[in-house]
Amino acid sequence: MKRHVWKRQRRERSAVADPAPALLASAAAAIEAHAPKALKGRASVVAQAPALRPMRAEEIESAHVWHSDVGDGLDIWCVLGLAGARSLLGIVLHGPAGDEPTPLERNIVRETVERLVSATDRVWEEQAASKLPLLPGWCCRLDLTDALGAKSTLTLHAPSRCAPMRKVERVDLGAIPVIIDASLPAAQMRVEAIARWRKGDVITLACAPDVTTSLQAGVACVAAGSLGASRGKRAILVTRSA
Repeated sequence: MKRHVWKRQRRERSAVADPAPALLASAAAAIEAHAPKALKGRASVVAQAPALRPMRAEEIESAHVWHSDVGDGLDIWCVLGLAGARSLLGIVLHGPAGDEPTPLERNIVRETVERLVSATDRVWEEQAASKLPLLPGWCCRLDLTDALGAKSTLTLHAPSRCAPMRKVERVDLGAIPVIIDASLPAAQMRVEAIARWRKGDVITLACAPDVTTSLQAGVACVAAGSLGASRGKRAILVTRSA
């Protein structure tokens, strides 16, 4: 008699959860609890739940940025925009800040933020805003408010492991014809001289030998160069590409 063999059921592996939201929420809670001490009672902090979205370019323009990586493979960024830095300075100094902060005021903002993020028990290092990734990630907003209603905003950002990667498509440009126009700098002449132009006239352009010529494809400037000749033909030596 043939014995029936039952197939062993295998448990499907569950997707690995993204640790970034929990990490941001924990860091935000630590900052929220530490804020009264870090801000010397001048303001309080309320943290919002992490949300998945990309950092907008206007958020990081002229922003103060800090980065933290404790070796666990998770990067955390702290972002303070230009408007947020100005309002934070007003909260700390109990008065309005100027449009252009002084070096001393920038140091005050830096030290204040670093006191706040020190509650996370992570090492933070100030970085250039250009290093902040713009791909979709987890963002946790921290709102700082004082007794007079002045408000500043910090953002904690962490890249998402579940965010879809942007697909890069390659385009073959070899077979596409492009018309290149060369433009010389503007030359001044009288209207009456233009009216006297006739066939065979030679128009002298008051251009220096090393004058810069722009090369355009439609309305886009693709390169710049200098006038010259090659093998008896007029030519342009490309000195700068777009």
